Amino acid sequence: MSLKNAIGGIALIAGTAIGAAVLALPVSTAHLGFSQTILIYLVCWFFMTLGALYLLETNIFVGYGSNMFTMAEKTLGGFAKYFTLMVYLILLYALTAAYLDGTGTWISSGLRFFHVNLTHVQAAGIATAFVLLIIFLGTQCTDWTNRLLMIGLIGTFVTLIAATMHQVNPEILLAEQGVFDLRPLPIIITAFGSAIVIPTLTEYLHGKPRQLLYVVLIGSVIPLLVYIIWEIAILGIIPVNGNPGLLQIQQHGHPVTDVPLALQSLLHNPWISTAASYFSIFALITSLLGVSLSLYDFLADGMHLAKTIKHKCLLAVITFVPPFGFIMFYPRGFIIALSFAGIFVAILLGILPAMMVWQGRYRLQMASPLRIVGGKPLLILTILFFLFVAGIECFNQLETTHWLS
Repeated sequence: MSLKNAIGGIALIAGTAIGAAVLALPVSTAHLGFSQTILIYLVCWFFMTLGALYLLETNIFVGYGSNMFTMAEKTLGGFAKYFTLMVYLILLYALTAAYLDGTGTWISSGLRFFHVNLTHVQAAGIATAFVLLIIFLGTQCTDWTNRLLMIGLIGTFVTLIAATMHQVNPEILLAEQGVFDLRPLPIIITAFGSAIVIPTLTEYLHGKPRQLLYVVLIGSVIPLLVYIIWEIAILGIIPVNGNPGLLQIQQHGHPVTDVPLALQSLLHNPWISTAASYFSIFALITSLLGVSLSLYDFLADGMHLAKTIKHKCLLAVITFVPPFGFIMFYPRGFIIALSFAGIFVAILLGILPAMMVWQGRYRLQMASPLRIVGGKPLLILTILFFLFVAGIECFNQLETTHWLS
């Protein structure tokens, strides 16, 4: 594995995790206080990274490039194969539709600056065509595009931090709220959901297992650092209560737009909203590339299609037509699916990888050059943690339904 390919792999892992939702995380956790939020971040990062490493171990002993469909079939059997297929497709089609929808919104907004007016569907169509072309050209093209976008992502993030960090007030930052609440857990684990690209990553890199291990670890640490730094910047400037305040945004606003506006209002710096807008664009597209590439490769693996021109055309159609169809005809479809994203992520990137490793190690005796430490106790703890997260998400959905009724 060359250094440049390793850097590309790290960028793909980090870029898939860091979506525009990073702007919303401090709002979702504002009532917890800084120390409790960081503790929850660390716990979620630990278990999501563990799930990613279990997925990597399974992928290596099943075969480089084997996607979750094949991994589930070879380790857990036929029922698990179809269950994985259902969960995977629901989650990734919903995420792809959401990211295409968001990218289309930015395209439409940008073109209005040049007096070009597009409908929402037309703008989403341009976003779909753009990403489809990049994915169609192959993983290497996606890798280089993602690297360029990551440069923009890092540049705008550094700009945001430079404009805000020196204004952080330790008294506001460390003012504890005294609220114990685990309801944000499903949102936070979803923010670390980059393991979805590991099968694509192993096929592309074909490196030594230990090198792949370092790529996954480094790529997963970057989102953690970004989230913690951003948490410090937001919680140290915007008060929890008041106007503007984080609880007000949580209850009545839209975090992606209202957080930059609150910063601009408090710091009187016009660069902040501009940098935040570009940051969310780069974050959105890097996540879109990672998710759609994972979906594309999953479908290729599940349908046993070699990536010939004919098959690549078919794969492009079945990857992008359903999510674009949701946007056109049934936008509530992917919104409903996204509301359960925490459950899907817990199953797909936590419970299933741990179960596949258990079965591969202890039942099927599959040999692997990479074995994640911790043995059976850590596998059991991982499964229990993600079952707990899924239970919290079910509670959140019931609570939402109750309040809506």
